[in-house]
Amino acid sequence: MTKIKSMKLSKFISSKFWDTENKKFLNFAKYFSIVSIAIGALALIISLSVLDGYDKELRGNAIKFTSHILLQNFNRNPINVDENIEKINSHFNNVTNVQPIIQNEALIKSDEATEGIFFRGIPENYNILNLKDDIQTGKFDLSGKNKIILGKRLAKKMNVKVGESVLLFSLKSGENINDFSYKAKRFTISGVFESKMAQYDDIICYISYKDAEEITGLTDNQATHLEIMLNDVTQANYISRQMEKFLGYPIFAQTVFDLHQSIFSWIELQKEPIPIILGLIIIIAAFNIITTLLILVIEKVHSIAILRAMGMQKSEIIKIFIRLGVMIGLKGSLIGSGIALIFSILQQTFELVRLNGDIYFLDVLPIEINLMQYILVIIISFVLSFLATLIPAIVAAKMNPLQAFRFK
Repeated sequence: MTKIKSMKLSKFISSKFWDTENKKFLNFAKYFSIVSIAIGALALIISLSVLDGYDKELRGNAIKFTSHILLQNFNRNPINVDENIEKINSHFNNVTNVQPIIQNEALIKSDEATEGIFFRGIPENYNILNLKDDIQTGKFDLSGKNKIILGKRLAKKMNVKVGESVLLFSLKSGENINDFSYKAKRFTISGVFESKMAQYDDIICYISYKDAEEITGLTDNQATHLEIMLNDVTQANYISRQMEKFLGYPIFAQTVFDLHQSIFSWIELQKEPIPIILGLIIIIAAFNIITTLLILVIEKVHSIAILRAMGMQKSEIIKIFIRLGVMIGLKGSLIGSGIALIFSILQQTFELVRLNGDIYFLDVLPIEINLMQYILVIIISFVLSFLATLIPAIVAAKMNPLQAFRFK
């Protein structure tokens, strides 16, 4: 019972400690500390959410366009499809799917522009690609003949729409650098996709496997690449090396991590220093709590002296100031986390912040809402706020009542 009364008393006193003749200045210091904690929590959560969003979007889109492992010949000669697929399926248990594609450099021409691109010829039963969800206009339809699907950025640069036609020139180089040939074919645009990755929307287009065979001159059992999906993408590097040894020269393998090494390296590089640097913001904000409470100690010297003279224990004085500091830290972290959550939801829904895809890989700022990050940041802010209160709380508790009464 006595303990409950003591807790109520310390709570009541701490709520009244902000009342002072110099209330405006003290309130400014208090709210400044709250805002500092809020900004620190906001910056840390948004940064981590953006990094997670980048990681998820880039990994998902990279796999969407390139598969886990890509096989091709060193000399760029065609690959024998049936023979190599049979070898792979019989020897590698981790492989879930192997499909051939025909990929080649090309020029694409409309009435207003000419661009260099890569076209990819995909078979009818192609199930590695998941572009249907990314179709913006038209539909994902390569049935029949002479149909093509373009990226949104490419279609915009060429000023073409669904239903219009473009001319595709497939290029083939010879042994001599000046020796090359081409085949041309007219295609009708059946769909336009937007992956939100500039490097794909800008240069990749899709045609049917039969059209790709005709324009490149390959036969039914030939492909330029084999795309391989695994049941565990983390095993891609190991399995790709085993495939190279098993299939032998001139076939070599590239994983999704090889093809997009610069992107993944950039993500990992950003992940390491940002939490440390932004974590310092919260630490600095914690020092603001120390400053605010020390100012409060000075303002309440006589009140503390009266409480001590009335018999209040040092531990109770410490609890009063710990309560004050923790409330500042908790309010700041909750406000910062709330603003971060609102911004994240708005960004996911309305795509408020756009990016230059040529520089940042994506056209829209990606945000991934991770509940554990919010909880972790709030806990860190709470702990730092608690630690920050110890210095002023101990200073207040150790104050001599007689000297405090003489303090002016």
